[in-house]
Amino acid sequence: MSVAVEARGVGFAYGAAPVLGGLDLNVDAGQFVVLTGPNGSGKSTLIKLMVGLLSPDSGEVLILGQPAAHRSAQRKVGYAAQSSPGRMVLPVSVVELVEAGVTPLGSLLSRPGPEERAEVSAALDSVGLGDLAEECVFELSGGQQQRAVIARALVGNKPVLILDEPTTGIDSAFRPRMVEDLRRRADVGAAVIVVSHDPDDFHDVCDRILFMEDGRVRDVAHEEFHARQ
Repeated sequence: MSVAVEARGVGFAYGAAPVLGGLDLNVDAGQFVVLTGPNGSGKSTLIKLMVGLLSPDSGEVLILGQPAAHRSAQRKVGYAAQSSPGRMVLPVSVVELVEAGVTPLGSLLSRPGPEERAEVSAALDSVGLGDLAEECVFELSGGQQQRAVIARALVGNKPVLILDEPTTGIDSAFRPRMVEDLRRRADVGAAVIVVSHDPDDFHDVCDRILFMEDGRVRDVAHEEFHARQ
């Protein structure tokens, strides 16, 4: 399998506070990976480096061989950030928000074609928002807004999907459907990386659990992870 996401000797600090030190990581195309670990271990920082929101102080992060901060690399990544306590007040419909993930420039002013609209519809169905497609985003609950953000990350046939705590605030009735959809995307070649404090939602479908601690990351077996709880 080809390497989709690669970190080579990555170091990062917020001011004088080091978070990552010499981190190495490979995620292959077609792998479903769960990244877990204690609060403050650097999970969200690593994800932000992967999607180009931060730049490493040392080393490099590559998306399909390109630096993660390059626009060409960012276009290959579907990203859903961790949900925030507040709610979005965007004056757009749910379907318009999700369509922004499939249009060439991610612009709310661009309109997708028939194939893209069908993909948007399927993504909305996968997160249980098909019936709310025409509702205004600001009228949704916080959990529904998070599902809309996840749907936006899923469209566009991105070869890399990175989701930060995607099940937070998501009703348990919709979690299996979303997890199955992520597994299907990995099966057809996407690299799927999910940050989660509790990998139980993904236990039966993920290929790897990566445990992050003290600025480093390593593979752990399911049994080892649960023994730590």
